[in-house]
This record gives sequence, C-alpha cells and structure tokens, in this order.
Amino acid sequence: MRRLSNSASLQNNMYENFIFSLNAVLPIFIVVLIGALLKRFSSLPQDFYSGSEKFVFKIGLPCMLFLDVASASAETLSKQMPLVLFCVVGTVLLCALLCFVIPLFVNDNGKRGAMVQGIFRSNVAIMGIPLAISMFGDECRASVAALVPFVIITFNILAVLVLTLFSPSDKRRSAKETVKEILVGIVKNPLIIGIVFGLPFMFFGLELPTAAEKVVDGFSGTVTALSLVSIGAGFDISKAKDKIGSAVFAAFAKTAIVPCIMVCVAAAMGYRSVELGLVLVVFGSPTAVSSYIMAKNMNSDHNLAAQILLFSTLFSLFTMFLGVFVLKSLNLI
Repeated sequence: MRRLSNSASLQNNMYENFIFSLNAVLPIFIVVLIGALLKRFSSLPQDFYSGSEKFVFKIGLPCMLFLDVASASAETLSKQMPLVLFCVVGTVLLCALLCFVIPLFVNDNGKRGAMVQGIFRSNVAIMGIPLAISMFGDECRASVAALVPFVIITFNILAVLVLTLFSPSDKRRSAKETVKEILVGIVKNPLIIGIVFGLPFMFFGLELPTAAEKVVDGFSGTVTALSLVSIGAGFDISKAKDKIGSAVFAAFAKTAIVPCIMVCVAAAMGYRSVELGLVLVVFGSPTAVSSYIMAKNMNSDHNLAAQILLFSTLFSLFTMFLGVFVLKSLNLI
C-alpha cells in the first residue's frame, strides 16, 4: 500500500509540475501562434507588423524598462547584486569563449560575428520578462528590475564589440571609430535610454506625477502582446533554407547547451527559486530580435542572423518548457 501511495504521490507531483510548466510557457506560445495566424489569414496590412516592432523597440520597451527600474529600490539592487554579477560575468565569459571557439570552425568573418552574437545575446526583454512573470507572478518584478538593465547594457556593448571584431576586412574600422561606434550605440539605444532615465527614480525614491505614470504605464502595457505577435508574424520557415546548418547549430547552442550549463553552475552555487528561474530566462531565451538589425547595420551576415533568430525562437518554445519542468520537478524553483 505504501508503495502504491508513493507512486500515486509521484504521479501527482509530475502532473502538477507539468501543468506549472505548461502554464508558464503556453500563453507565450499561443500569442506567438496568433501572430503567425494573423499574418496569414487576417486583412491587417503587412506594415502593421514592422511598425509594431519599431513601436515596441523605440517606445513600448523603453517605457516598460523605465517603470521596472523606477519601481525598484537601491536596497533591492544591493540584495540582487550577486545574481546581477553572475549573469553579467557569465555573459562576458561566454562571449569571450565563443570568440575563441567559433573561428576554429567558421572561416567567414560575417558568419563568425552573427553566430557569436546569436548564441550569447538573449531576447530577455521581450520573451524573458513575460516568462519570468508567468512562472513567478509579480513577486519576481523587483528581481527582474534589478537584473535586466545590466544584462541589456552588457548584451549591447558586447554585440558592438563582436560585430566590429568580426567585420569584413575591407570594412574594418579603426580603434577610434570602433570606440566611437560603441559609445554612439549605447547613447542612442532606446532600451538603455529607458533604463538610464529610471535609475534616478530607483536610487532617490522619486515618483512620477500620476498622469505621467499612467501614460508610461499605458505604453508599457502594449509590449508583451505586440512584440510576441510581431515575432509570430515574422516567423517564415521558407526563409531558413540558406545556411541552415550554421543557423540550427547556433540556435541549439543558444537555447539548449548554454542554458543547461549556466543553470547547472548557478544551482551548484546555491541559487534557487526566482533567482535560478531568472538565470534560465537570461541564458535560455531565444536570440534578441535586435541582433538582426545590428548585424545588418554593421556589415555582418544579417541573413544568418535572421535565421538564428528564427530557429532559436522556435526551439525555445520547447526548451524553455523542458527547463521549467525539470527545475520544478527537482524542487529547484
């Protein structure tokens, strides 16, 4: 009887963990699917989706990040600093390792830059934050607000460095031009602008006027739906025929190998619950949408960058579910 009872309890736990994982990932998948269906069957103009992407990147996401940072406190940042350092240092070390390993197997500089960026740079703002909130609810917002600004800044700086390092020899910039491009890229990046504007509110406890807060919150509330719909609308498997081997490898490394290693390291260091879930989100989210735009503007292989984005988004719908399910089954989150 005891054996039967233990077996029933185990099955019940497995079922609960499955439902938890499904509820965390399925809403994101459904909205992405709706985006794909809307593009195929609705009468919405195609410009709607590209316009939505620009709106999210230039207005919606900056507003969301501003509110997240502004609502956090210096005390929260201090408490989460070990997690921040783990993710930032882990990202830098990962990028450095990829800059050494990828050139051993890939000869073309344009491909090298696209693959390195595609593997280390996560879509944490658009895909990661909704997943974290789906897993842990509003209790994770303070941790997200402390972590995401530093991760996004790190991603953007490293992306400029990598794409400059692996730019075609005939288009390579001087050291002075490289430094200038990095600084300009940081100053002009809408996400970083939103973060920087939020920092005084976090450190000094400032508050927006009620009317202004409602306006910013209104823009912020559009991010998840519009961004996920745009991702679904942009998913076209017919575009993935060229360079498919490199794209699949980079996407698999991004969504399976890297998060597995980083989550195992974090778990061994004692991270649990929300913090360990955020490690999964930071390193397991698909490649950032802006990686394609940056690759195109910096003479990298933007077609390969688009394919890595495509496949990593597809793979992540399964790998993130599996990651959440395994961590939940092991009582780590």
